[in-house]
Amino acid sequence: MNWKEQRVLLTGSTGTLGQELLKGLREKGAQVMYPSHGEWDLRQFPCGLAMPQKPDIIIHCAAYTDVAKAEKKRKECVETNIYGTEMVSLLAQKTGGKMVYISSDYVSVKPMGFYAFTKLAGESFIPRSGLVIRTSFKPRGMWGENKLDGVFHPVRTNADWVDVIGPKILEAIEEERKGIVNIGTEPKFLRDLALQEYPQVKEIPVHKADKMLGYIYPRDTTMELTI
Repeated sequence: MNWKEQRVLLTGSTGTLGQELLKGLREKGAQVMYPSHGEWDLRQFPCGLAMPQKPDIIIHCAAYTDVAKAEKKRKECVETNIYGTEMVSLLAQKTGGKMVYISSDYVSVKPMGFYAFTKLAGESFIPRSGLVIRTSFKPRGMWGENKLDGVFHPVRTNADWVDVIGPKILEAIEEERKGIVNIGTEPKFLRDLALQEYPQVKEIPVHKADKMLGYIYPRDTTMELTI
């Protein structure tokens, strides 16, 4: 794929992953449309989005991602992660653009929290010609002084920093992958990722997370990686 020939519509461009993908797409020379929420309420269809040209690819990053609040604010989570994804899928069908859906490594965890349920439900709207990416990422500087000073342990994950995961996502799209793709890096404890930036990080026994957060915190989200 030649990115310079691709018109890309990116949702959620102000989020952690969206910002990283926008940066990468620009560097590759793609023509990127990245409307704000004010310009495009993706829960509505027709969306009223002014597009000078039809997109070749739609990368759907926008999501309700507060896992703890999702347990209580279920309506908001459903509207964004399920209905919103359905509307973006309808737009992809209307324009003929390939849809790339950013899912979560939480979808294979049991018991499944409500956030994970909505992300899994969103996957059902992606056509066979589309791409579902299951992954997990953290922003640089997440742990440190005046930030998070603790990490749940033991928690196993394939998660990595967003600037590591972002290029892998673009690689999967560039290779024109289809179906479900699991993206991450080698299995590790979440604590070890935190230690890379903040050696003084405190370990919080993971069994305490359930009461602190109001849902059963996943102990192991490792996947059989595709990329």
